[in-house]
This record gives sequence, C-alpha cells and structure tokens, in this order.
Amino acid sequence: MSALSDYIKKELERGRDEIKVALSGQKINASGRSADGFRVRVSDTRAQLYYSRDEGGAPLTTLEHGRPAGAVPRNFTEIIEQWSRDKGLRFTDEKERRRFAGAVAYGKIKRFGYGRPSPAQYGSRTYNWTLPVQQVGDELKKNLPGYTKNYITDLIYK
Repeated sequence: MSALSDYIKKELERGRDEIKVALSGQKINASGRSADGFRVRVSDTRAQLYYSRDEGGAPLTTLEHGRPAGAVPRNFTEIIEQWSRDKGLRFTDEKERRRFAGAVAYGKIKRFGYGRPSPAQYGSRTYNWTLPVQQVGDELKKNLPGYTKNYITDLIYK
C-alpha cells in the first residue's frame, strides 16, 4: 500500500474508532456486536467506512433511534438473564435474576421499547454517527491534495 492509501485507511479507522467510543460511552452498544459492525476496507481503487451486520449487530436505524415497543423474542427472558451475567450484575439468587429479566423483557422493553425518544422528542436521535464521518471527510479533503501530489511525484520520479 502507498502512503496515500495508508493515510486514508488511518483516517477511516480513526472515524470508526470514534463511533465505537461514542456508542460505548452512550451505552447504546450492550453486546459490542453493533460497534464491531463498523468496518474499514481499503484497496488500490477504493476506500470505505461501512457497516456490516455480519456479527449480528442491530440495524443502524435502531442504533440511531432506539428499538420500538412491541414483540420480543420467545426466549427474551433468558437473553436478558445471560446479558445480566455477562455484565456482572449481582443478585441475591437466580430467582431474583429471573424476576429482573422478566420485568425488563416483558415490562419496560415490550411496552415502551428502549432507547426511544419520548413522543415530545420524536424525531430526535439517540446517536448520530454522521458527525464523526463528516469530520473524517473534512480531514481527508483538507490533507488529500498534499498526499496526492506527493504520491504522483513519487510515481514520476521513482
């Protein structure tokens, strides 16, 4: 890879990492799969920062606006129980953990969803990843002319 490709890749990776930190900091990314879905791919002719759901991450609209109320998976209580174990939440016994999981799964999430703005805030965003992407684009626009000139000069005079 050329210095130009390396520079573009580094900038795209920086944008990806900023998105991951923001998702984690805003506690939008419970399992980590959604943040891991942001990928960078660079070839000789193309550079991309893209989102892939291959790892089982949530759709981008869910990350951005939250999950609506409604149906939950059949084994949702078990999913919440396992999540509470993975997060290290402590309960006096497994019965209390099951009560907690049931209350979360079929109480709050089924009736209200999660991460959703209130009706008064409807249209607002839980997280907006366009800002880091725009900042990376601005950085590339600012610095690419110099890298491109050096790359072409290296090609001609090598």
